[in-house]
Order: sequence, then structure tokens, then C-alpha cells
Amino acid sequence: MSSLEDIFGKLALTTVTTVSRIALSHATNVAIRNVTSYVTTQLPKNKQESNEINFLQRQLDLKVKNLKPTIDIIAKGVAEGNQDVEPALEMCNDLKRDMDMFASQMDTLKEPEDVKRRLQKLLSTVDDVIPSLHLALRTIEHRSGKRTASVSRLVRASFVLEKQTTFSLKLYSLFTANQRDHSAAYAFTWKEEFHKCRLNVVRHQGWKHQLRIQEDLEDGLYHEEEEKPKELVIGINDVQRMYHTQSGDLLNLEDLSSSVLVLKVSKKEERKQESKVETKEATPEIIQEELRHASWYAFGLWEDDDEEEEKKETKDNLNLLTLESVIKLGLLETTEQISHLEASDELINLYMT
Repeated sequence: MSSLEDIFGKLALTTVTTVSRIALSHATNVAIRNVTSYVTTQLPKNKQESNEINFLQRQLDLKVKNLKPTIDIIAKGVAEGNQDVEPALEMCNDLKRDMDMFASQMDTLKEPEDVKRRLQKLLSTVDDVIPSLHLALRTIEHRSGKRTASVSRLVRASFVLEKQTTFSLKLYSLFTANQRDHSAAYAFTWKEEFHKCRLNVVRHQGWKHQLRIQEDLEDGLYHEEEEKPKELVIGINDVQRMYHTQSGDLLNLEDLSSSVLVLKVSKKEERKQESKVETKEATPEIIQEELRHASWYAFGLWEDDDEEEEKKETKDNLNLLTLESVIKLGLLETTEQISHLEASDELINLYMT
């Protein structure tokens, strides 16, 4: 028997889903209607401008109509309890707000160039939404029990990779001069490389990706006036493994009580034949021999002391899990030399699970 919480949860999801679908369609119709009115009243004799605006208007109308079947399928998935695809519907709500804003501002737009520019911006927004909706759609059918990539994490990672979003982190490296027992991870000592740093996953030389990590001197510590920030660059294809742990305490990282992402990075120039990154939620077993052939880096989320503890934990898990997924997508593109948006379901699952 379903609890009241289950029932209300199902009702709320269904309501949100229905409103999102109808609202987006309604917002588009209002925007199109306002553009038509503008062309009729403001540009009755300017045929060239009218044709250009009508062309953009038609493109917008067709693209949104083509999205409706995809939105319907995603909405059905949410209504059936698939919370992983809720971010996709949130993107539709963002698009609806853009449509509403455009429609409300049509009365203040007098110049044809302004109207064309706003229509082009809307078209660009729709184009940005389409790949993410399709990513959500591609995995929605694969809930039969076989292991598949998390849709919400995949969509979020895709956005971060395309926009080169900056992560604010703390960086540590494994201190190889440690003379203590090396039989367990807790016996190792970590060196703080950057008290605060900015990490971006960037593309260079075709589809190759790098982790660019730059020290942020706005970290609350004392620095010389002429001191320049240091930088570390890691090729994504040099990342051999990733480990996600729930607490830095498990790794003898006393300054990081929350979750930590550890990267094992090859020191060799040649790449391993096996390019898939393995992620394990456990304590990594690091042996002395591996320290000669690989560097080990630990990332924790940079936190302001004034932040509430609950917000810290949510933000921490979200960002480190997202970073983990972004690195996997970057590895896919680097190895396969294609956009992850063009990758098959099999490739997505190979790299993301």
C-alpha cells in the first residue's frame, strides 16, 4: 500500500510535468503571436525585414514543436517516478521563462534588428537545450535492470563540459618522501598543493582534454604582493583511475572531513591501452611501487567557513560527483575523437558507469 508521502509525491510530479508541457507550448504560441503582430503593424512595407523575421519565427516554432514528443516522453518518465530526468524538465521551464520574457518585451522592441537579435538568442537557447533533452531521452528506455549512466549526472556533466564551468577546490598530492608503513592508505601523508584553486576541463588540439588547475590566491592566507599563482595541467588521457570517498578522514586528510575525489595520474608519456577510467567508492590501495610511476592527487571542495554545514555537504557531493562525470565525458571525447553528443548508448555506458 502506498503511503501518503508516495501518493503526494506522485501527484506533485504529475502536476509539475503537465504544467511544464502545457506552459512551454503556450509560451511559444504567445511569443509567435506577438512577433506576427509586430510584423503586421510595424513593418507593413518593409518586405525584406518582414521576411527575415518571419523566417526566424518559423524556425523557432518548428524547433519547439519538434521538441514536444521528446518532452512528452521525459514527462512520462518523471510521472512514473524517474527522478533522474527531472533536470531535463527544469531546462524546459528555463526555456519557458525565456519565451515569456521575450513575449512581454515585444511591446518595447521598436527596431527590427532588436527583434531579430532576440529571436536568434531564443533559437540559440533552444539549440542548447536539445542535446541535453536527447541525452535524457536516450537512457530513459534502459531501466530494465542493466547498469546505465545516471541521466541527471550525464546532463549536468554535459553542460559543464561544454561551458567549461569552473570548480573551486582544494588540491593535495601524495607525499612520496613519507617513511611510515606503506601497507595502507591511512599511513600516507598528503601535501597541500593549493589551499584554494580553480579547475577547468578544457579542450585543446581537436578533441583532447586537459584539467587546468590554477592556484587562487584569494584563499584567506598570506601571500607576497608579487607572488604569482601556480598552475598544474593534467592530460585527461593520463588519468588512470578515480576514487570517490565519502570522507577525507578515510585517507588521512584531516582537513577534508567531507567527500574527496582522488585521481591516479600516470607519469609516463605513453598512454595505457585501456583508456576507461575506473571509479571506486572505497579507500584506494596505494603501494610503494606505484608512487614511482604515478602521481596521486586528492580534490576536496573549497568551502567558506560561514557556509551552513548542510549546504556544504549537498554542494560537496554535487560538485565532486559532477567533476567525476565531466572527466569521464572528457576521456570519452579524447579517446574516441568524437563529441559525447554523438556517442552511442554503448559508449556512454562504457565510460560513465
